[in-house]
Amino acid sequence: MTIPITKPVFGPEELRAVQEPLERGWVVQGPYVKKFEERFSEFTGATHSIATSSCTTALHVAVAALGLKPGDEVIVPAFTWVATANVVEYMGARPVFCDIDLATFNIRTDQIEGLVTDRTVGIIPVHLFGLCADMKPVLEVARRHNLWVVEDAACGLGGWYEGAHAGTMGDMGCFSFHPRKSITTGEGGMITTAQAEHDSRCRSLRDHGASRSDHDRHTNAAGFLLSDYDMLGYNYRMTDIQGALGCAQMDRVTWIL
Repeated sequence: MTIPITKPVFGPEELRAVQEPLERGWVVQGPYVKKFEERFSEFTGATHSIATSSCTTALHVAVAALGLKPGDEVIVPAFTWVATANVVEYMGARPVFCDIDLATFNIRTDQIEGLVTDRTVGIIPVHLFGLCADMKPVLEVARRHNLWVVEDAACGLGGWYEGAHAGTMGDMGCFSFHPRKSITTGEGGMITTAQAEHDSRCRSLRDHGASRSDHDRHTNAAGFLLSDYDMLGYNYRMTDIQGALGCAQMDRVTWIL
């Protein structure tokens, strides 16, 4: 007998949800992705939520939006999924590994400050297995040294720390909707932030650097005009099929959790 660590929770609601964009013919990023972002913000208390194709791409967009560059250093926990460190390497920067607390498997906050150098620009704490990292000392170190904080909340949906949802305490938070996570869109990710500037930059970076999304071009006065591309970006968009599945999962997220 095989007992899975976790498995997706699907039912008739999810089947009906994914049929709609297929029948409608709008399968790329569109109205369901927008609705999913709004529902996610409502649940977590985030000011802005930006859907992506995975948590890895969410993390990549987040550090790119913050201006991570070659030669910079970012402190990450020594026990985490490889993507946490990989996205730092993607930007030509160096991940600096901090030990973990064996009682929680989260980053040892008492060791972070000793790893800060004149090249350190940020910290990526991980909320492992749904248990929030001890964010108060992380944020205190970040403030003292003028560092940004991107929360790797891949497993953090439904996790709370002193009244704040995981992913809403740092500059940005990044979530995963892989099938091993609480809710799933097959593959998928989400960036959360309270800052409008980060929101705007992340939305552009996930879509080749576009100044206007496909959804906006189809639904507002701009009509079908092509977007301007103001920066070098990526193709990290979530499809509307995934967005519809995400909306169906959000309908019963409390029950799933």
